[in-house]
Amino acid sequence: MGVPEDTIVFADSGGFDFANEELDTTPEDTLETQYQLKADIYGTVDIPIARENRAAENQRRIDQSTQFALEASDHHDCDAHLLASVHGYDPETIRNNIQYLEKHGEFDGYALGSLVPIRTDYKKVTKLVIAARQATDKHLHVYGLGGLVYQPLLLYLGVDSFDSSAFIRSAGNRNYLIPGFGGEELRNIEDMDMLPCPCPVCGQRKLDDIREDRTALTQHNLWALATELRRFRYIAESDRNVEHYLDLRFQGNEVTQRAYETAKQQVRRLT
Repeated sequence: MGVPEDTIVFADSGGFDFANEELDTTPEDTLETQYQLKADIYGTVDIPIARENRAAENQRRIDQSTQFALEASDHHDCDAHLLASVHGYDPETIRNNIQYLEKHGEFDGYALGSLVPIRTDYKKVTKLVIAARQATDKHLHVYGLGGLVYQPLLLYLGVDSFDSSAFIRSAGNRNYLIPGFGGEELRNIEDMDMLPCPCPVCGQRKLDDIREDRTALTQHNLWALATELRRFRYIAESDRNVEHYLDLRFQGNEVTQRAYETAKQQVRRLT
């Protein structure tokens, strides 16, 4: 893809492809594919759960994903980091799974899945993330979340990494992401001499050009997420008060502010 040599590549198993389809790989085959991709981090084969499934079916999927992780641990023999995929819709299940995997396998961290279908239930998501963070000091990844709302929330909750197609989906909906604010539909942005973002895309293109070029909008949105990430890292590493920053960051939007307040209440009960 022409990225710099020091780029870190994380190859997961594409678990959502198996949400409604028959599993067509094995833990050993997936490790080989990830090795051929020269990935730096591997995610174990997993079968996501869903709210509409019966409890017994979700438990079967949780158990199967756990077994796949242990099989991957047995076959893993290279320098790449291995993250075990973990699922569950209650904190106890998350904690028990991570503790079981920690005892019976060898992993460099854990990846929390099945959160995309419940992403609007901020209270539940934050409880699950906190449960995972409490269960391990190792690297914690979250599958599928990471837009302008969730990215700072996940960092606040102690998540180390995350992946998301939010910047692509937002561009598909003609949604222009603005660091520090959120998303705005392009149709609501009138003609202006200077866009509110100085990224390489917006600094060289006119608004009308970006309106017509979905690829350019996608690239801008990715820059917006990167800018948001760097801002948070600066606040955290400069020993400033992260909560003060987030109090300001989420002002003016009732939904995001409520999500942050929910997360803050849960974090403070733990400290």
